Amino acid sequence: MTDRIQLAWNTFRDAIWPLVEALRDLTPIIVVILFFQEVVLNQPIPNLDELLSGLLFVLVGLALFIRGLEIGLFPLGESMAHAFAKKGNVFWLLLFAFLLGFGTTVAEPALIAVAGKAAEVAAGGG
Repeated sequence: MTDRIQLAWNTFRDAIWPLVEALRDLTPIIVVILFFQEVVLNQPIPNLDELLSGLLFVLVGLALFIRGLEIGLFPLGESMAHAFAKKGNVFWLLLFAFLLGFGTTVAEPALIAVAGKAAEVAAGGG
């Protein structure tokens, strides 16, 4: 019986932990928004039910996004890093690092646009 309980607990923990981590990552953003809405603007939170359902979607989406990175991209990057180190060619390693950084920089404006849209929605709701 103890083994079954331990297995059930491990399964539950593995399923819920990504959500806990996503909530931990989102907490500073939530605190800032709540602070400015309640303290600075001195307004109640509009459409609380929509806000909470949207927050749930963001939480699940972030958890799935991070899990996808852990399953797909991180192992590939680690494998490539080992292959570059084994190959011993600094040029290819530096070119790879530069292009990866460049690709991340190019993707960043899309993330900024998402943040801007979130701010626009928040401002329009108040």
